[in-house]
Amino acid sequence: MERGDILTVAGGLVLVLVMALIINPHYLAGVPSPVPAATPVPTLVQTSLIPVIPSPVEPATPRIPVVSAIPSPALRPPSRIYYTDKPFSYPVVALPDRLDTFGESDVKRPDEEFVTFATLAEQRGGLTQVFTVPYPVWAMDIRVFDNATPNVGSFRMALCYASNGTVIDGLEMIHPGTSFKKIQTSNIPLYLIVSSDGIDGFRIDFQTTRDYYDTILPQTNAPPAK
Repeated sequence: MERGDILTVAGGLVLVLVMALIINPHYLAGVPSPVPAATPVPTLVQTSLIPVIPSPVEPATPRIPVVSAIPSPALRPPSRIYYTDKPFSYPVVALPDRLDTFGESDVKRPDEEFVTFATLAEQRGGLTQVFTVPYPVWAMDIRVFDNATPNVGSFRMALCYASNGTVIDGLEMIHPGTSFKKIQTSNIPLYLIVSSDGIDGFRIDFQTTRDYYDTILPQTNAPPAK
């Protein structure tokens, strides 16, 4: 190779080296040229699109008025009236002498339907608990039983105001039988004085007409014992 060719090759190498230093000056400090960071490629995430199906909305239930169910009056059992254990706290405890002045029985019309709302059934005499009756017109259906000595037994009774002991109505029977006494006193405390002698027992059914019974519904079965 000739001298001129060698110089041409050497000059070319020097030129290449100078260009390399200009482009990458880090070679002079012995530090490798930093590799340019790769441009991040956005990753596409496959997202499953689940359609949202709204829950079916049930139509609002229309509000129906709630009516308290009141049992049919025919299903109300009769109340029981009992004797009191404190008779001497009452204003009057003894029967008057002349109960026959009140008569033995009232007339019970056959075309009227009566319903029993309370009962008193005993064998001996006594004073009942104080009670009230809500019906403006009511009656006492009285039955006296005596199978052993029907000609000897006696039954006496008086219906009194609880406030002062005044007698409203009374009855005296000297033999077994029945009696019907109509009363027109309502919503007032009352009590009964009963005297019996030589009888097997008696029963008093407190009754009112079907019209009153079906239209007047007491809060408790009448008459409520106190």
